[in-house]
Amino acid sequence: MMLYYSLVGNTFLNQLDDIVCRASQNPKSDARLFEAIVNAPFHDKIRATEMDLGIVVLLLVNRAAGTIDRIALSDTEQAAGAVKMSEKPFKEIRIPVGYKDNLIAEAIETGRPQYVSDWKFLFAPALGSHAARFNQAGGGIEFSAVYPLKARGGGALIFSFYQIHANIGAEQYSLMEQYAALVDKYLSA
Repeated sequence: MMLYYSLVGNTFLNQLDDIVCRASQNPKSDARLFEAIVNAPFHDKIRATEMDLGIVVLLLVNRAAGTIDRIALSDTEQAAGAVKMSEKPFKEIRIPVGYKDNLIAEAIETGRPQYVSDWKFLFAPALGSHAARFNQAGGGIEFSAVYPLKARGGGALIFSFYQIHANIGAEQYSLMEQYAALVDKYLSA
């Protein structure tokens, strides 16, 4: 079955590259680039659905504040559901750099992707376990992957799926790895 092969093949990645490239052409608008980064994987809703991808989040390190800040959130039903359930606004959820009980901080510190099925590890200490799980339930998310970014002083992309970890395949991992590298390239430009 080649369901996922076409999703991570050159055509799909080239389309993502084109979308992010066009957004990066406006040097005065980081906001446009950030929105393109989190929404490009959903430009083809059928492919995103076949991959069980529900949410993409861009985070960047704020060295002055010593925090990891949420910068952009995909415009999807799953993201809207998570935001609706949140006790804090999206951009007010900040994680201290190096916080040991947070997998976003760990991914950035180690430079290695982190995988999680419980959002308490993505929101600590900004949200308690119960509140983080309400966000996760609101989005209908089963599994998330955090891929570190090096550009702009560090950051991460979070890919959240409405599929259990055991059902995430090599093609999805390949897409996450390749897309994170592509995003790093455009954030460095």
